[in-house]
Amino acid sequence: MVEFFIAIIILLIAARILGEIFQRLKQPALVGELLSGIIIGPSLLGLVETSEPLQVVTQLGIFFLMFLAGFELHPQEIKKAGRAAAIISFVAFVVPFSGGAVVSNMLGVPIIPSLFIGLTLAITAVPVNAIVLMEFGMLKSKIGTTVLTAGVINDILSLIVLGIIIQMAESGTETFDFSQLGTSVFTIMIFLSLVVLLGYIFGQTSERLRQKFSAHMQKLRGRESSFAIMIIAAIGMSLAAEYVGLHFVIGAFFAGLLIYREIIGHENYERTSNVLSVITFGFFAPLFFAFIGLEVNATSISGQTIPFFVILLGVAIGGKIAGSIIGAKIAKFSGPEGRTISYLMNSRGMVELVIAMVGLELGILDLTLFSVVVLIGFATTIMSPIMARRSLAHIKVSQNEN
Repeated sequence: MVEFFIAIIILLIAARILGEIFQRLKQPALVGELLSGIIIGPSLLGLVETSEPLQVVTQLGIFFLMFLAGFELHPQEIKKAGRAAAIISFVAFVVPFSGGAVVSNMLGVPIIPSLFIGLTLAITAVPVNAIVLMEFGMLKSKIGTTVLTAGVINDILSLIVLGIIIQMAESGTETFDFSQLGTSVFTIMIFLSLVVLLGYIFGQTSERLRQKFSAHMQKLRGRESSFAIMIIAAIGMSLAAEYVGLHFVIGAFFAGLLIYREIIGHENYERTSNVLSVITFGFFAPLFFAFIGLEVNATSISGQTIPFFVILLGVAIGGKIAGSIIGAKIAKFSGPEGRTISYLMNSRGMVELVIAMVGLELGILDLTLFSVVVLIGFATTIMSPIMARRSLAHIKVSQNEN
């Protein structure tokens, strides 16, 4: 137990220091936190090694990250996405997903891991984009709302595809079985249909539910009782997702999405959101990203693996940018706007790392493939804000001149 707490202290200190440094460099904190794990882990200094207690903490980190991701969204925001965001999201997902899967398979990776690699290349980092857009005061602009909404849809698509791939992997076959695919899609659709039905019921009865919830909360004397009740509900939905053959991250995300602020009341929502954010980003998220750094085997990216990494990095960047530009053109955005959107959509982040970790834990990705995927996410997360800032600055100057 002493060794466990020492490992926690080392990880947390290193993650917070490097996270702070990267934030001061106008980069996402998760980049520094990830790098901290690589530095103090087996790849370099060897100060901390992975262990079963650390893996338990990591699972809790995944749960809280995905629950918070869903909790901070509102179903109405997705409904208002509009045609433009939906088109961009779909094309910017399909192109890198297909390219990553096909290229990986051509390079000798079996079909299921290839599909999983394609999935990790197709994800967009919503928080990274939000930070960059806020910096330029364009969060509520047409480009800003389109990119953020497209990123949200992208995350939802990725979780749906994740469920399908997991069910295909559990069939134990390395061939592409269309009957198995049909079964997986059917199971996913049943689960999502129940989520949509619950969302509709909650939406129609939100005022009555809010009044009942508030009345019950007033009777409870324990501190943060509403937070405990929501966590219990999220765990229940995570278990339901596991029961139907999906991963618990899918249940955690949709549990957060279903908790309307209209149902629990604005005051309860703000208080719960603050508590959840502090717990997640103050403790679990830094440990989770640092732990991923521990799992990365930097020495495996050598020799024959380097060309594989370079090719996939090219597919990740080229596929995401090309798909986003095509989608933006279909949605009637101008050339400069389309390029700006594509640079923002090219960032990976939290959800990609969570899904990569799921792939490693389930044995879909081996350590080498996992390391390649994480390092691609690392590279694109640094690259995207740099490219997008220059493009956003140019667009803002043009708008001011007009």
